[in-house]
Amino acid sequence: MERNIQTIRLAPEYSNIPVLESFIDNCRFLAPSARNRLTLIATEIFDNVVTHNRFPLRLPVSIAVCGDESIRMRISYATLNFFEMVRANRTTSPHFDRESGRYRGIGLRMCRNLAKSLRFRAGLFRGTIEITIER
Repeated sequence: MERNIQTIRLAPEYSNIPVLESFIDNCRFLAPSARNRLTLIATEIFDNVVTHNRFPLRLPVSIAVCGDESIRMRISYATLNFFEMVRANRTTSPHFDRESGRYRGIGLRMCRNLAKSLRFRAGLFRGTIEITIER
C-alpha cells in the first residue's frame, strides 16, 4: 500500500487553528470520517499547547499525518511542562472551573474516545503526542 505523509510547522498561536484544520482537510489520502476525527483531536491538542505550554520561546509546533495501514498523527513541540499534559490526560475528569467559568477536562477525554491510542513521549525539552485512529 502507498505510504502518504503530510507535514506542517505552525507557530503556537490561536490564529493557526484554521490553518491546521485546512492542512488536515487537504490530506486527501484520508477518508472524510478520519479527517473529521483527526481535526477534532488535533485542534484540541493544539489549543492545549497554545494555552498551557510553558517554554521561553514560542517555537513552531511540528505536525505530521501518515496514512498507510493505520492512520497516525504526530504533534511535537518544545516544552518545559510536558508532564503536566501527561498527568492531565490521566487524571482530569470533566468539571466546572468556577475561576474561568468554563468546563474543563472534556477535551482530552474526547481525544481519548476518538483515538485508537494516544501516546505521550517526553524528550529533554520536547514533547510528542502520537495519535492513532481507526481507518
